[in-house]
Amino acid sequence: MAGYWVRACISFSAAHRIEGHPRCGRVHGHNYRVCVWLREEEPMDIDLDELWEWLRLNVYEVMDHQYLNQVLASRLGGGSGELPTVTSEDIARLVAAGLEERWPGRLLRVEVCETGDLCAGYEP
Repeated sequence: MAGYWVRACISFSAAHRIEGHPRCGRVHGHNYRVCVWLREEEPMDIDLDELWEWLRLNVYEVMDHQYLNQVLASRLGGGSGELPTVTSEDIARLVAAGLEERWPGRLLRVEVCETGDLCAGYEP
């Protein structure tokens, strides 16, 4: 289907661990890059400055220089004092939920890269 879209990206640095993984089970960090794509109904339908500010407030300000297993625990359902595992897919899903709330029906894709070559994502 033909149509317009916008893309915005933001980077942040953070640590996490993946319980039970032989290498990633240790606390380690990444320089993450999050890119989002939103569908436009017409050119300039979505203000890129507003999208950038949303990413700054809801991604960078929340996650930069944080231990994601702690910071995102309540959003990922960590119960009884246990910290949840946080994956790139989890980050993508959380970002997607916020974007869907702000721009309903417009989300096309969220991509979270741990390195330039290793990315995961979410599409509604």
